[in-house]
Amino acid sequence: MATVVTGAWYFGYGDHFDARSLKKLPPGSVYSEPGGRNHFAPTDKDEVGVQISGYGPTDTRYFNPADEPKPAQ
Repeated sequence: MATVVTGAWYFGYGDHFDARSLKKLPPGSVYSEPGGRNHFAPTDKDEVGVQISGYGPTDTRYFNPADEPKPAQ
């Protein structure tokens, strides 16, 4: 479950980023994220605060391994 506290968060589903599928989530928006479904959640230039909570195991898997952040060296 996630709640947008401040700012606007954008959310879309799919295997690749598609700006046309983004839905704007303004402050106060609440949503649940289904497990195992590829998604993307960019922000705009303004700061965004979200509260995310859940129960059970969780992980982050990148559809394209090249997009995965690299550790600082």
